[in-house]
Formats: sequence, structure tokens, C-alpha cells
Amino acid sequence: LRMKNLQKIKINLMTNGVDIENKALKYLYKNFGEKFYNDDYITTTGIMIELGNNFYVTSRINSKSSYKIILEQNNLILKHKRIRESIKIWEPWLCIAKNIDQKTHDLLKSNIAVSHFDRVRISPINGCNNHCAFCSMNSIKYKKNSIEDINTCLKYLLKDERVTHILISGGSPKQCDLEYLTKVYEYFCKKFPKYDFDVMTTPRGFDSYTDRSQFKPYIEHLKKIGVSGLSVNVELYNNEICAKYCPEKYKLGRDNYFYFLKIASEIFGSQNVRSGLIVGLESKKDTLKAVEEICKCGCMPMLSPYIPYNNIGNYPSASFLNDVYKKSKKIVDKYNLNLAPLCTKCQHNTI
Repeated sequence: LRMKNLQKIKINLMTNGVDIENKALKYLYKNFGEKFYNDDYITTTGIMIELGNNFYVTSRINSKSSYKIILEQNNLILKHKRIRESIKIWEPWLCIAKNIDQKTHDLLKSNIAVSHFDRVRISPINGCNNHCAFCSMNSIKYKKNSIEDINTCLKYLLKDERVTHILISGGSPKQCDLEYLTKVYEYFCKKFPKYDFDVMTTPRGFDSYTDRSQFKPYIEHLKKIGVSGLSVNVELYNNEICAKYCPEKYKLGRDNYFYFLKIASEIFGSQNVRSGLIVGLESKKDTLKAVEEICKCGCMPMLSPYIPYNNIGNYPSASFLNDVYKKSKKIVDKYNLNLAPLCTKCQHNTI
């Protein structure tokens, strides 16, 4: 019952956001500075909250939310009707940065590297070569970040002893930059071997998105250089909706996604390959079909609630998300799999 209650609170925070009373706001400003929350891509922007035992959520700040953070005797409390839950705020590392030079500070502000709970995400690419209509990356000018600049940021963020693993993500590269991205993976996996590295990628080979003959050798190469796991995000299952909102993903084709996922599962193992789905932009039926297909590939589905952007759609209701979550759990159980990610802290923006 306790875990179910926390799961419901988490989903409500993801859909409704959280209000912060003035007293608690002053406390956060005093202790963590003005950037006590992440100001990042749309899917990871917000205040990072630890609920109870091993429940984590990133929630947008919304003065109209019925969930409120209050301060009592220097303790932060989440309040909602009969709920009074003691919480912890995980501040982004930059907001408490000490002895930081101006170059590093400016690079970190550009989101080349960002901390999310116990994970650091690094972005070899600013912006994105894809033009998904609901994604905030489209507002960022496309450019490659140098290995030197990424390294400067990563070294600084790894001073935070809470960090246990690293995600290499950012936008999808142009085909001509695929080889550069592989060099980034090789460089950082070799330089920081004590950390697990996850790579978020579209289906691809060494220098092509569509040459299937390269898929298996490329995935084997990633395993060989020390990559720990892959995130290959189908996102939308319905072809009409995908074509409308994600033209490049539609052109690449979901068959290529499932083909790549199946090979990745065989090479990395099912516990190390996941595929994200956007929950709330297409029908429940389509999302659950996608969950089933990902499981058939031997991979873990990952459920990310849709966050409205660019005047497209609305926040999915808590009841919608709860129902998708319960039915997805039954599907993954049938295949002896799990919903991803397995790291509880990395579940801060998934259900």
C-alpha cells in the first residue's frame, strides 16, 4: 500500500506539478541558490524530489497545483489534502558549485553536461538533426560539442560523489557526424572506466542509419569499447502519428528500431537495453502494442509521460498514466522482463 501511494503521488506530481510556499522557496534560494531546479530539456526540467524510500520524480513548478512544498522546522514537506510526506530536494551540482572557473561555468550553463540525481548526462550534440514537433531541442542551434569541452564539464560534475553512472545523449546527429559520436563513446568509456556508460541512440551503424548490415557489427563494437547499456527509443508506435510529429523517425521506420533492439538485446542482454515510449500523445492501445513489441525483442520498455510543448496536446491524466502503468506491468511480467530503467533514481521522469 505504501509503494502504491508513493507511485500515485509521483504520477500526480508529473501531471500536475508542484507549488512551493514562500517560506520553503526562501529556504531553497538560501541553501541552493536561484537554480535549485534543473533548467534543461523539457523532459528533465523541474525540481528533483526524493519521496519516501527510493521514489524519485522531477516535477515542474506550478503555482496552481494542489500539491505544495512547505517548510516545517527546517524540513521540507510535501502536502496534499491528508498527505504530509517528508521529502528531500536533490539540487543540481552547478547551483552549489564552489571554486569554478568562468569557462567551466559557462559550458555547464549551456547544458553540455547536466546532473540528474546520481547520473550525469553528457551531450556530444547541441540541438538535433531530427525535427520532432513536440521536442524542445529544436529551439537549440545544431552543433558538435568538442571532446575537450565535454571533458571539462564531466570532470567537474564527477566531483559530486553521488554520481554513479553516465548517460551519453543529446540530439540525434547528422549522418556525417556519426563517426564523431562513436569517437566520443570510445574516448569517455576508456577515460572513465569506473563508471557505467549508457548510450541513447537511434538505430545506426558506423556511418549509416539505414544500412542494416552495419547494425550488428556496430552494436558489438559498442560492447567492446565498454558501453554498459543502450536506450533506443521508439517513442511513438502509431505510424500516422509518428509521421505527423516525428518525420525523421517515421522515415527510418519502426521496423528498423525493432530489428536494432532485437540484436542489441542478444549482444548486451535484456537487462541492459531499453526503449522509451511517450505516453499520452497516442492511444492507450497503441502504447500497449509498443510495450508488447519491445518485449518481443527481449528489451525493457520505458514509459515517459508526455509533456506538452509547442501547443501540441495536453498532459495525460493521472488515471490514464496509472492504467498504462498497470497494464504494461502485466505485459513485462509475461515476458519475465521489467519496466525500465532499473536504476530507481533514473525513474525520476518515467512511470
